[in-house]
Amino acid sequence: MTRFNPHQNLILGSSLIGLLTSLLLVLPTRLPAGEVRTYNHNLPRHPLTLRDCIAIALGESPKLEASGFDLLAAGWEVRAARASLWPNLKGSASGEAFSGESTGKFGIVNTTSPSGSGVNTTNNVDLAGIGLFGLKLDYPIFQDGSIFGLNDAPAVELKRAQKDALKWTTHLTREEVIFRVTEVFIDTVSAQNRVQPIDRRVALLERSVDIQREEQQKGLLLPADVEVVTKQLNSARSLSKIIHEQADAGYLGLIRLLGLRSSGHVSLNSTLPDAPAPPDAAQLFHTLLARHPSLQVQLAKVNKAKQDYRLENYRLYPSVALHGSGLYVTDLDNDAHELLGGVTVKVPIFDFGAQLNTVRARRDTYAAEQARLGAVGNDLASDLVKVYREIYETSESILRLGGEAGKFDRDLRVAQSQQQQGMAPPLTAIDAELALVSKQEELEIHRARLLLRYAELQKAMGGTWKWLR
Repeated sequence: MTRFNPHQNLILGSSLIGLLTSLLLVLPTRLPAGEVRTYNHNLPRHPLTLRDCIAIALGESPKLEASGFDLLAAGWEVRAARASLWPNLKGSASGEAFSGESTGKFGIVNTTSPSGSGVNTTNNVDLAGIGLFGLKLDYPIFQDGSIFGLNDAPAVELKRAQKDALKWTTHLTREEVIFRVTEVFIDTVSAQNRVQPIDRRVALLERSVDIQREEQQKGLLLPADVEVVTKQLNSARSLSKIIHEQADAGYLGLIRLLGLRSSGHVSLNSTLPDAPAPPDAAQLFHTLLARHPSLQVQLAKVNKAKQDYRLENYRLYPSVALHGSGLYVTDLDNDAHELLGGVTVKVPIFDFGAQLNTVRARRDTYAAEQARLGAVGNDLASDLVKVYREIYETSESILRLGGEAGKFDRDLRVAQSQQQQGMAPPLTAIDAELALVSKQEELEIHRARLLLRYAELQKAMGGTWKWLR
């Protein structure tokens, strides 16, 4: 699980901030350009498997960490929206000093006091001071669909819908992280496993070139035959270089993706996981697809648009608010106080149709989000059909290549047996082994591709069907 630390009170961490500031002044911590922060992990002593890499990535993913903080912020916004519909009490305190004389029939204190009242003993003051203390209470009784703040008001439900959308988006982000790590891991290990076969192919072609050059010198082969094998050797050498670079690049990319230090003691398990059994199509399309996080995100957007429409519609109605205030004034010799209370009713009368057109816009947006829900379901079903087809096509290719590899393995054994008995030239066994190595390499490529297809299926299902956890 991604680690994130909600700060309930930043002031409480001032001592820690001071300590860190002191360390920053002493230690040079500025990172060079392009350097990425890495983490210390209690790595397993064995080579990292795919599940190990996924566990590390889920624990250190910046995306998941950001999603966690977004979800916390959305929760606070729900509480803030709810609290804004409850009574709001504010206090004030101020002191004033003044001197002068009356400028009219109103006293000096009356003109300086915010409430229009105060202590006024004479019309001429050399120097005087007063203290003012006040309380103000506001309570929206009926406002924007809220009744005393006790019902499910649109403003609160709107924020709750945003939180629900973020929660389901976090599920999609998690599956995205899993797929990214899986893709890089499988590509890297597959490339590392191809290093030995491609090197074997280069060695066989080098032997074949040497043998054919000797036979050409004896007049048994044409120069064109040697040229063909030489081109094959050059192509195999180029491919070997590419495979080596791909393995190195994949390893470094995976280490960076996991936030690990690129050190020699971090190794990857060369055994890829077994492919799972194909899931039942009816279960995928009828049961699991209905719980897809993308559909839940869109449902949350529909609810948000609905609450936004309700909110603007309620603003066509009158609003009622209870208000009260109290004021206490003193100059230490004389005191005065004032208490006010009342109910305010605001009635929208005429605004050239601004609010009514806003309501219509929110209504159409609500209808658009409802229609978009069906489009999201169609896109998910289309992606699922595509991945499902690719899984069966790749599985069919694996079965075909497995049969061909078995045939080439038999041919190699026959050629080696005939060569040992002096019934076949060395080139026959070399060509048979080259064919077998090429077919086995192609088979391994398709097996790795099948694993990627299942990883795509899990991502396409949004994690409702899981192969990797």
